[in-house]
Amino acid sequence: RGRRLMSIAPVATFRVTASTRASPSPAPRVAPARSRVVVERVRSSVVASDTSDTTAMSADVPSLRLIYFDVMAKGMQVTMVAHHSGLSWEGKPEGFAWRDGPDAMKPKGVAPFGQLPLLFVGGDDTAPVAQATAIAAVIGKLAGTDGAGNMNDFATSSMLVAEAEDIYAALQKGQPTLYAKIGSGVKTEQTHEELWTTSLPHHLGCLEKLCDEGGKFTSTGVTCGEMFLWGVLHQVALLAKDFAFDGRPKLAAYYERIAAMERTVEVLEGKSPAGSMAQYFVAGPIH
Repeated sequence: RGRRLMSIAPVATFRVTASTRASPSPAPRVAPARSRVVVERVRSSVVASDTSDTTAMSADVPSLRLIYFDVMAKGMQVTMVAHHSGLSWEGKPEGFAWRDGPDAMKPKGVAPFGQLPLLFVGGDDTAPVAQATAIAAVIGKLAGTDGAGNMNDFATSSMLVAEAEDIYAALQKGQPTLYAKIGSGVKTEQTHEELWTTSLPHHLGCLEKLCDEGGKFTSTGVTCGEMFLWGVLHQVALLAKDFAFDGRPKLAAYYERIAAMERTVEVLEGKSPAGSMAQYFVAGPIH
């Protein structure tokens, strides 16, 4: 029987307990979330956010559940977008292990591209949203944080999501991770050197020019694109913060402004529904 499509019609909200492990660790494989996750029916509620003027959400806002591994990688960006949205959302099912990955979702054909993250909108029987950029767009649309009320803000927020993806792709090509050292696949000393001498300086320089003196890219400074970008820049900062922001005062102001927000602190401390996320890119620049 076909699965119903995502809808924004009124639905009940379901809570799934999120894992709060400090780092990736083995855990028993769980059955596909769609069929066997035990959920708790709760009343709809709004997550207070220091990035949203929303004080009450209408009853027709659908439930949200975001699933990803216990590492930053692609998870930090979408978690920042979700947790700063002002919407109520849930994390991965209890017992979901990082090593289960997309395989935990494949038996029922749940993951459209066989990978995470996944966003369930309106319940577990809906077709999930895949791809981090699409997830950010959907949450931004639902929460009104996509800047759509202002064409310049909307365009800039969208550009920042795309730019963040470019930076992430560059990191994947040239930076060691928890699971891949230099010499693995395309990660060579040459690509690593190019990352820190050419690619990152170019991207960071472009962002410095685009940012204003107050550390904002848009009129609000809190669009989903700004939160998504921060999730990638934080992973750069963990490797070499001075390198990232020296000589780039506006970009540094943006980074520190978002970092100081209550919701960001909760994400970094593992207190958001996503739980704790281990650092994915490791070992700073070799130069």
